[in-house]
This record gives sequence, structure tokens and C-alpha cells, in this order.
Amino acid sequence: MQRATLRMWVIGLIALLGFIGSGCGDSSSRPEDAAGGAVPPVYVTVAGHIEDVPAYAECGMYSQCRAHLLTFAETLSETAIAFNLQIEYEFFLGLSSCETEQVRATTDGLNVLDYLVTHYGFEIDPHQEGGVEEGQDNYADIRYLAGTLIGSVSDVVGGLVWDDPSQFTRLAQGEPGWVYPDFIWHPRILTLAVSADHHHGDFSRDDVASGVWRPAGANSNFWVDDDDGPLIYVGPGEHSNWGNPSSWFSTADFVAYLVEGLQQNQLDRSQMYTATLAVPQSTIFDPTTYGDLLNLLSQLDRFIQAGQAVYVTYSEAVQIWATEYGSQPNVFRRSASP
Repeated sequence: MQRATLRMWVIGLIALLGFIGSGCGDSSSRPEDAAGGAVPPVYVTVAGHIEDVPAYAECGMYSQCRAHLLTFAETLSETAIAFNLQIEYEFFLGLSSCETEQVRATTDGLNVLDYLVTHYGFEIDPHQEGGVEEGQDNYADIRYLAGTLIGSVSDVVGGLVWDDPSQFTRLAQGEPGWVYPDFIWHPRILTLAVSADHHHGDFSRDDVASGVWRPAGANSNFWVDDDDGPLIYVGPGEHSNWGNPSSWFSTADFVAYLVEGLQQNQLDRSQMYTATLAVPQSTIFDPTTYGDLLNLLSQLDRFIQAGQAVYVTYSEAVQIWATEYGSQPNVFRRSASP
């Protein structure tokens, strides 16, 4: 059974048993606390970035990255994780010119991204480094080019700047491309919001809220729900930045905190709680570091095995939010969060 099919079967089984949400069906089979009350899971996404590197458009470098992507996917194939691969413009340029018939023969006649989607269940999102739209292309251009090259590309914005009102307005109203000005992208889902300082190496003001909601705007309005808002945000929760000093919990510690809060009925069980483990391209393209990632994932195993956490892509998270939680907004931070 292919990994994508297996993971979707597992998610479907969990939903059938009533592990997911409380809006539909019988929830009596979900994990229970000592008092016998149903306890919903925490929803965890693993997301990796391919950044703005001009060399990725050159076939020599592209071929190396292609090989590493396949090794990366195979390494993770036994983990049953959901993976959002968030990609910049230059890698799509490489895909457009370097995926020859001979190259595709190594991946069942498919280009590497279609292969990752079909065989490993990856979700492909447009991405901009640091969330900042600068240079020749913007999010709409990435979405357009991706849509011409691969069979499945999401309407997920792979990162944005929460204190950039002009960017929020463009995405909310529909963003015209810079390279392809006749194309207007209307994204649906936002993820991994950072401050403008992130682009300069300061991650201290990046968003660490958990939950799903419709942001009312930029700046402080980003954490205000707007029932009529066109964009849905999936909060990453607290997370470390691969060795950078931080007062936040790691992803595993934050998931443990949420699980404990739900088990003890200290968190509202009618709400949806989310977390993201973000993977840098330096890990994706370096097989010598895969053990570090697997170690991080192993810290989540006990929650996954117990049904206390579930791996989902961002699109799956939003679908669950709508169908199982009635689209109830939740903006959750620990009181100790920065």
C-alpha cells in the first residue's frame, strides 16, 4: 500500500471511530479521561521549505536536489506523517526545464513533485522565503507556475508576514502575479506567520498561536477572528527554530502541553488545537541530518500511537475544522508565551 493511501486510510479510520472532533457522529470511541469524557486529539503538521535559491533553476543543482527529495520522502515513509512541502519560484523553474523523459523514467513517468504527491501523500504549497514578497515573483506567480507543471498544488500560502498590511490585503482580495499579471490568485489557507523581523534573522515575534481562525487583518488584528474573512489560518503553535535560542516550547513539548491540558479538561475540548514542526531546506537536502528529524518525530510517537495527536496536512486540518468543529474559531496561546 502506498504511503499516501495508507495515511489517508488511518485518518479515515480515526474519523470513523470518532477520534476527530465533536461536531458529527458518535464521539464515544475517542480517547477518554479518567471521568470517561471524550478527549479530542491535537492536529500536527510537518512542513518543509525550499527557499529562493537561483541555482535551483540550473539542472545540475536541480538534479541533486531532486535526488535528495526522493531520499527524504523514502526516509519518512515509515512515519505516516503528513507533509506540506512549501516551494519557491526557482525550484519550479528547474522542474519546468530539467524533468526530461529520461529523468521521469526513474519516478514512474512522473515529475518529482507529482511523484511525491502520488506515492508519499505530500501537499505542495507556494512559498516565499521569510514570507516576504520581493524580487521578480510573488505568491501568485509561484501558484500559477506550479499549476502549469504539477497535477496537485494547494491554495495554501506557505508563510506570510503578519505585520505587513499590504500583503494581507493582496492575499485577501486576490493577488495578481508580477510575472503573470493576468493571473489572480485567491488563496484559501494561511500558515506560519512571521514578523517582518524574521527576514533579518530575528524569530522572536513569529506567531506561536495554536488553533484555526479567520484573521481580521494584519498587525494585532491578525489574532482577531472575522467570521466573514476570506482567509483561514492554521496556527503553528510553539516551536523551536533548529537550535536558535528561544523561550518557546519545542513542538513535541507543546504537543505534550496541549495533550495534558485536554486530558485534564483544562482546555476547551470543543475547540481545535494545532501544531507544526517546520523543517528547513538544510535538512531536506542533507541526508546526514535526517536522523535529527527522525529523533524529533520519535518524540511525538507516543501521542500519535495513543490517538492523542493526529498528523494532517494544512488542507486536511481546515477540512476537519469545518466538518468536525463547525468552523469555531480558536486562537490559543499559553499565558507564558512571548
